[in-house]
Amino acid sequence: MHEMWSRTRPTILRSAIAVSAVAVGSIGHDLLAVLPWALLILVLDLLAGKLLGFGPGQTAKRRNQALLVSLVGAVVAGAAVVAIPSAPPAFLSPGLLLLLIPAFRAGEVRGHVAAVATVAASMVVVLGAAQADGTSSTTFLASTLQWAILAVGLGLLGAWTARLAERRTGPRSATTAAHEAARLLRRLSDLAGALEGGFDAPAAAELLLHAVNDRIPGSRMAVLVGVGSEPAVPLALRGIDRLPWPSPTTGDSVMGRVWRTGVAESGLWSSVNEERAVAAAPLRDSAGARIGVVVIDRLAATPFSDEDLQVLGYLAEGHSANLDVALIFAALRQHAAFEERERLAREMHDGIAQELVALGYRIDVARREAALDAPEFAPTLEDVRSDLSRVLTDLRLRIADLRLAVRPDQGLGAVVGARLQQFGAATGLTVGLRLNESPYRLPAHLETLIYRLILDVLNDARNAAGVTGIEARLDVNAPQAWLTITHDGESHLAADAFRDHPLAALGATIEVEVGLTGVKVSLALNDRGPTHLPQLVPERMGLIP
Repeated sequence: MHEMWSRTRPTILRSAIAVSAVAVGSIGHDLLAVLPWALLILVLDLLAGKLLGFGPGQTAKRRNQALLVSLVGAVVAGAAVVAIPSAPPAFLSPGLLLLLIPAFRAGEVRGHVAAVATVAASMVVVLGAAQADGTSSTTFLASTLQWAILAVGLGLLGAWTARLAERRTGPRSATTAAHEAARLLRRLSDLAGALEGGFDAPAAAELLLHAVNDRIPGSRMAVLVGVGSEPAVPLALRGIDRLPWPSPTTGDSVMGRVWRTGVAESGLWSSVNEERAVAAAPLRDSAGARIGVVVIDRLAATPFSDEDLQVLGYLAEGHSANLDVALIFAALRQHAAFEERERLAREMHDGIAQELVALGYRIDVARREAALDAPEFAPTLEDVRSDLSRVLTDLRLRIADLRLAVRPDQGLGAVVGARLQQFGAATGLTVGLRLNESPYRLPAHLETLIYRLILDVLNDARNAAGVTGIEARLDVNAPQAWLTITHDGESHLAADAFRDHPLAALGATIEVEVGLTGVKVSLALNDRGPTHLPQLVPERMGLIP
């Protein structure tokens, strides 16, 4: 709205001047004698505006053309002073009022020098005609000089407004935006340094468990995160390697009630071998929405008191902000990665894939012509067409790899199942999958890395000779996972093929067993030892508003 007003304000001013000139013409003058001159000068002014257009970046040629039109308007205003009969009061001359319009426009177009030149051109016409007619007088000269000074002042005003508009919309605005972006990023970096754990969600969860362990005696504790109906994701564990409690998204338990209501609660929980006391408190974002829970348990002989529950709620509230920021940052980073993968898949599909399909059609035409006119080339063209079909199949699978990613609404098992089904349909191989997933999900980074490991084995199977089928087994009990995937072809994988895989750097064990009749790749994640998840793991969560 401000930009629209800044564009139309000079036009409204010039139109008001033209209306004033017509009104003055009706006072002691012939109205019909003033109206054509006013309309002609307005048309010339609109033409100058049309040449300039809106916004910054007008070319020098267009500016010069607009200045020339303004000079013509000034000459027309001078002619109007001469043509319109003079009547008292002498200083109210419609022609001199009309001179203000081209003077203002000239100042906008080329600055103060152009405004002075425009007024001077009009004065040459007025004074020259008065000298020739012998109508020059002291009163006339004084009145004309006053109007000339006023016109120059209005032209200077036009030049000043044009400079303000250039500062607002010109190259400096980009510089200002860059400075503002740099300031915000620097502030973000400072905030990350001021936060305990920075923007690393598992680190923030570990700090919460450390604070809980210092204030409340307990043997097992964990931080689980999740928004809305998403599965719970364990961020940090203490005293356990896997989650012993039922999922908070299913069943009626202390954790389930805290997960649904967002109110801290304590009670008893019966496991297979013993009864234990359990307490849980919600983790909330800045808007008060639940983003997770912190849970702690111990032997039922020492149940949690109201004071323990109050302290747990206080600690959860104090650490929620850090955890919320880390989860938002991870979600934004993950969302950007999804968009980039989708963009690459779309460009590959709409670009090189379409070109290869068109090339296949041309090879098919050449095959048909060769079968009739040059049979000796037919086998070669058949081989070329087969190779092109293989490349197209491989390209389509790689496009699918980019689009089939682990997302908030799709767990690892669903994505792996869809990928194996698509792989079998594209290659004609027999595929099998045995899947066992707990209600808890792995963090997104780990799910993505496991999925990429499976894709590496599928790529090996695609290029292996003599392969007839693929078998995979995936067991997920967050934060632990086990994977076994085999095929019966001549594998190109070496025993140390995944020695430098990112999962190995996170403590996972990856083994490759190459035999005479195929290859077997095994993965064990958090099978023993670690009691918390690796650092720098972005969470699988939707964007938090």
